Amino acid sequence: MKTMQCDICEQEFSAETFDDWFKQMQGHYMSDHADFMKEAQSKSKEEGMKWMADMKAKFESR
Repeated sequence: MKTMQCDICEQEFSAETFDDWFKQMQGHYMSDHADFMKEAQSKSKEEGMKWMADMKAKFESR
């Protein structure tokens, strides 16, 4: 089980896989960081893919 903190606040989430961690983060972002989610809609697909790759690499390195 790996634990990683939200990249916006200090809340931590634990999961066996990155996909499971990301599912937890989606709900967290939608409830606690709605402003971030709204902003993310205006970003390019490439920016979203880079964020995802960076977060996955960070998760896997734990």
